[in-house]
Amino acid sequence: MDDTTYNAILVALLAVSILLFLRRGGSRRRPPGPRTLPVIGSVHHVVNTLVHRRLRDLAAVHGPIMTLMIGPTMPLVVVTSRELAREVLKVQDPNFANRPRLLVGGICGYGWADIIFAPTSDYWRRIRKLCIHEVLSPKRILSFQHIREEEVRRQVEAIRAAAAAGAPVNVTRMVYDISSRTISRSSFGEVRPDMPVFQDAIKRVIGLSSGFNVPDLFPRFREVLGEVSGMKRKLREIHRTFDRILVDIIEKRRGERAARIAAGKEVVDEDVVDVMLTLQQSGDNSWGFPVTDNTIKAVVLDMFAGGTGTSGSSTEWAMSEIARNPRVMRKLQEEIRSTFRGKETITETDLRNSDLKYLKLVMKEAIRLHPAAPLLVPRESIGAAELGGYVVPGGSRIVVNAWAISRDPRYWRDPEEFRPERFAEDGAPDFQGLHFEFTPFGAGRRMCPGYNYGLAGMQLALLQLMYHFDWRLPPGVDELDMEEAMGLGVRRKNPLMLCATPYVPAAPAVSAG
Repeated sequence: MDDTTYNAILVALLAVSILLFLRRGGSRRRPPGPRTLPVIGSVHHVVNTLVHRRLRDLAAVHGPIMTLMIGPTMPLVVVTSRELAREVLKVQDPNFANRPRLLVGGICGYGWADIIFAPTSDYWRRIRKLCIHEVLSPKRILSFQHIREEEVRRQVEAIRAAAAAGAPVNVTRMVYDISSRTISRSSFGEVRPDMPVFQDAIKRVIGLSSGFNVPDLFPRFREVLGEVSGMKRKLREIHRTFDRILVDIIEKRRGERAARIAAGKEVVDEDVVDVMLTLQQSGDNSWGFPVTDNTIKAVVLDMFAGGTGTSGSSTEWAMSEIARNPRVMRKLQEEIRSTFRGKETITETDLRNSDLKYLKLVMKEAIRLHPAAPLLVPRESIGAAELGGYVVPGGSRIVVNAWAISRDPRYWRDPEEFRPERFAEDGAPDFQGLHFEFTPFGAGRRMCPGYNYGLAGMQLALLQLMYHFDWRLPPGVDELDMEEAMGLGVRRKNPLMLCATPYVPAAPAVSAG
């Protein structure tokens, strides 16, 4: 063997060694994760589980950043630490702010025309800005005050009737009824007879939005697999159901507005559909895109999908925690009843003019333990990025386990304990997207724009329920069941049943004079 051949072999061997080294190095730099199986990847680790809890357990083994393979080719990167959540939601937000194009968004989201499903784009930025300024502004939320007051008052009277009959109150049904009726009236001015059909369609949409359905696991073959699996058929059926209702709502509001104009009366924007119709009819295209009927439908769907479950779930869990913590209930009732001593009716104006610090602490603690979206809505990386010392490939799906982080003993003392006072301590975190151990509404570009709307309803409901009633567990129940139901939003598995005793406020003291 001559020197030239010998040197060529050495160079070839060296090149192969370098390539193998780099390949091994690259594989080490991808986030670790649990064992995968052919075809399905890591999906078997989370099937038929409470996913947020299962992912927390897996993170305890594999670390605060880990990879699960969704199908054979789609990496799902799960983040379970405050520091990495900050990287995803703030530092590298531009790269991680995209949304995967799920099949449900294309069919039920009117071609990804809504805020929740729309991928990051100029259109998404404009429609989000429109909603923040026109639909979910503080002024607009305030304009719905009378609706919230009327719906809570309606339930207070229903509870009084149940208490008089000695019957337990289905608190779960009650708080979701308040939430759905309030959003119905705020969105299109009425509670329609077909609302149960509409809400059932919304629930089915949410159930198909996880990204774990077969067509969404194989993006390259999404359309074909959507047909073969029958998922497209289901989505089209759901879409026809709520689209028929939305078309009727829009046409009805449009006709009522035309009749007012013909009669020489002023047209007032009373609800979300009215606001959107005004923008549509102005024709100035000031938002940079045409406000079509499909745009209006997409915004209304977001209001229902994001609002009903969030407000109802948060209030339900808050009442659950209050009922099983008598100390908290007594302290909260004392604050509320001493503030509004002798009043028979409390309005939102009264609430805003008061300083109910403990009520706000209770709300924060309930949301910390039971965020309505325990896993923040999945994101998709636009390009490859380094995260926690690992390489996250472009096109990966990213999930922040907000539920696990908000119960992590590294950031919270006695994290499983319901202790509202923790939020009164110096340096306590808030949920406005600046403290990444507490992100129930997300942070960054994809932070929920409507969280103030939901909190307004939750605060008023808790205030009235704590002021007007004393609550206790039903006879024979010694410990409250806190089991969670499986699903994207964590609701109670079983309805919250409590007994209520009406509180009769003492007349305010009259000063001698």
